[in-house]
Amino acid sequence: METSASRELLADLFEEYSLWYSSLAGEYGTLPRSISGVAEDGRQFIYLLDGLELHHMVRNKFIRFVLEEMQSVAYAYGSLDIRGESDEGELVELLDVVAADMERYITGSWQVIRGQDGRVTDLLHRGTREGRDTEKHPGSWFLAGSVRFSEVEKARYGAIWQEAKSEVIFKDRNAAD
Repeated sequence: METSASRELLADLFEEYSLWYSSLAGEYGTLPRSISGVAEDGRQFIYLLDGLELHHMVRNKFIRFVLEEMQSVAYAYGSLDIRGESDEGELVELLDVVAADMERYITGSWQVIRGQDGRVTDLLHRGTREGRDTEKHPGSWFLAGSVRFSEVEKARYGAIWQEAKSEVIFKDRNAAD
């Protein structure tokens, strides 16, 4: 059953993540791939994934492991993508941000504008949408459906996560700012 708190959390996560990426572009000219998970008790982590050297399918399963390990009920994910946007095959770089739980998602795309030095100079909003058809939205599977981890995967992913924790930002969403 849908709760307004759950929808509110996703909307807050999406807005926070979108603003965070906008500030990263403005201040540093970079847009790292990242994942943030939020547990039911308000514990949140933010993990920059650019240094993670795993094949994208293995990385996605590792992300699923971390979200499960941290008992996340919702997450936000940001990544860059290159897509063909015209009949002429012109390639466009996009920042995609998704906030999702097991039942719904909010997703947005921004076209990335870079200067001659390669740094991000602007983000042009291309659209935001939300829905409940999590099977049709590729990012939603991080929490939806069942994924089993072998003992070897648990050990490997657990070791990677332990090593990464020193670089992960942890916060309590329920704590007063």
